[in-house]
Amino acid sequence: MTLIELIIAVVIAALLLGAVASIFSSGLRSESATRDRDAATGAAQVVTESLHASIRNASDVLAEGDLLRAVVATGASGWECRAWALVGDELRYRASVAPTGTDATDWTVLARGVSGTLEGDVPFTSDGRLVTIGVAVAAGDASVPVTAGVAAQARAEAPVIACW
Repeated sequence: MTLIELIIAVVIAALLLGAVASIFSSGLRSESATRDRDAATGAAQVVTESLHASIRNASDVLAEGDLLRAVVATGASGWECRAWALVGDELRYRASVAPTGTDATDWTVLARGVSGTLEGDVPFTSDGRLVTIGVAVAAGDASVPVTAGVAAQARAEAPVIACW
């Protein structure tokens, strides 16, 4: 093998290794983007399911800025107060048989990377029994928007419990 053949072999090997490295790097970026998108989508589904199921089973709802409260039917004769609050970038949740209050610092974190997308960057508005939800759930570089309107459908003949 001559020196020229060796140099040509090294150049060809370097080009092939460069192409393989580029493909590998692209695959890693795609996998990372997919992981972020899947994480954001999963968190958005948790948020959506929690809100939709509770609001549909609510007899009364009240949205105040970053706080949403509902009186929710839990069975044949049970009722509880449920509340969601956007604290920083965390959507927090609480269920109780007593009023939930407005201090959400010790509530359960439902999702992180959440921001309000409705007018004024709030996550919830209510108009009577209709709640409008507008949030974006982010994970890494991916963001999943959730925009929906849900109506409280439970009926109670008298106020069953005071949640606010």
